[in-house]
Amino acid sequence: MTHETATPSPGADTRAKPGAQAVVDTLADRLRDPEAVVAATTANGDLIDIADIPCPPWDPSTLSRGPGALAILYSELGDRETAHEYLLRTVAASGSSPVDGPFQGLGGLATATRLAARDPDDYAGILGRLDDRMSEHARWLVRVHEATRQGGVPTCAGVVDTISGLSGVGRYLLARGRFDVLREVLSCLATLREPIVVDGVPVPGWWFDGTEKSLVGPEFEQGQVNFGLAHGIPGPLALLSLAWTAGVRVEGQAEAIECIADWLLEWREKDAWGSYWTAYIPLPYYADRTAAEPPRPARASWCYGAPAIARTLEFAATALDRPEWSEAGLEAFRSLLTRPRESWGITDDALCHGWAGMLNLCTIFDRNHPDENFGAVADEIATGLAERFDPALPFGYRYHQPLAELSLDLPGLMEGAAGIALALDGYVRAPRTGWDSALLLS
Repeated sequence: MTHETATPSPGADTRAKPGAQAVVDTLADRLRDPEAVVAATTANGDLIDIADIPCPPWDPSTLSRGPGALAILYSELGDRETAHEYLLRTVAASGSSPVDGPFQGLGGLATATRLAARDPDDYAGILGRLDDRMSEHARWLVRVHEATRQGGVPTCAGVVDTISGLSGVGRYLLARGRFDVLREVLSCLATLREPIVVDGVPVPGWWFDGTEKSLVGPEFEQGQVNFGLAHGIPGPLALLSLAWTAGVRVEGQAEAIECIADWLLEWREKDAWGSYWTAYIPLPYYADRTAAEPPRPARASWCYGAPAIARTLEFAATALDRPEWSEAGLEAFRSLLTRPRESWGITDDALCHGWAGMLNLCTIFDRNHPDENFGAVADEIATGLAERFDPALPFGYRYHQPLAELSLDLPGLMEGAAGIALALDGYVRAPRTGWDSALLLS
């Protein structure tokens, strides 16, 4: 099936759109045959050694590298037949898997299926069962978080974040109208406003314990506070705010929104270019902000950095009518746009932390703030993505895996061609399915 007629976004340079559209159309053709996609993805082996861990480049259990991502893409493109074929493959691969957030296992299937459903009757039977499983998982995460509160110890990202935790699962429940369970999730996340003490230092309730994932340096042995939309406090803020605006409200929710948003404003850093947020900070710096040099800006991306935080602050500002929060996020995003591009830290074209993710965010902000410079930057990024499309590659782009020093042909959502195609398609025309709600961007 073909695209709807493209409608230029406000402020967009229409000269950039034909190139973006051509890439989307080419990727749609190349990704349509599941067998060819699997063959190209696994051409160099079924497993890749990444930091001594064998990882499959084609992983049907995850949206990052599996058929669910292609189901989302073709749902967005209006090709329901191909989307259905990829959904069937996702069901076959994930039917006996547990829920592990909205991107893995049954959670990934749930996300792909809800985005594929265009009418209330579409996939109603399986969605009902998936709703039940996502609800069960949400309640389990709530119990885990409550145990940490009762013990006075820090929580962890996998319990509350977007990728694996309550923020991402809660966004699914909001979209599916499972408000009974969602209220339990919101009540749980609202407790994050209650501070805890780590080694004698009062810290916010969203402090993460020191784990293998959070131990990014020796100074992080006592944990960290995380500013990423993927793994940090912006995820809970986004869900709390979106639910409030949708009319799903619980005691303490408004206070939690206010507490988190004000804290994000307090913990902006500043340099010659303007304000910014870093990725995460350790206990010594949190205890004494003057004892060390300010940390570097986070990479410009969806998973970390000012653009995604600015989006969550917009949600909070809308929820509680606090325009100063939105303006603070806009100021940080504007600051980023004035910085030299080589300082943005972007090293690939993918959605998670590459140029496609930045394109999607610039497109969103251009539509909401057409008088700003976001549209011109979106044009530049889209033009660059189109120019870097290599027809000699199976999917036009390769993802560089720095831990393995490999460049991989990947078709998936976060690291591969499906995510790039979705970002380019969203730049060309307004999204049809709201696919980036899974990323807590809508």
